[in-house]
Amino acid sequence: MKRRFSGTSEQTEINVSPLIDMVFILLIFFIVATSFVNEIGISSTYKDSASPNSSDLEPLTFDLTSSGQILQNGNPVSMEEIAPIVVRTDRELSDKITVRVEPGSRAGLATQVMDQAMRGGASTVKLTALSR
Repeated sequence: MKRRFSGTSEQTEINVSPLIDMVFILLIFFIVATSFVNEIGISSTYKDSASPNSSDLEPLTFDLTSSGQILQNGNPVSMEEIAPIVVRTDRELSDKITVRVEPGSRAGLATQVMDQAMRGGASTVKLTALSR
């Protein structure tokens, strides 16, 4: 930046090294002061299906098509019917709920189906891909 006083040319400089130091101090402060929250999401841990203590019963299954339909044993069901279906089923079956998702389905729909199954009393819900 140049200033002109009475015909003489004088150059002034701004020393930015204290500003850089202040930025680093603030960065360190915010990193130390930040609290990290562990969000609970979809868990990838599940019981091994090959374990000897598992029963041979087929799990209660809901299929999600790419067109947005929810099927249970090939019959279309609405979102409101999922929780009552889970409540009416045998306790051993309602603990083993599988949501099979066809490629191209909405992820939000799968989440809603899983929530409805949990509302109906399911302890775990397994999410798998539906083969065509």
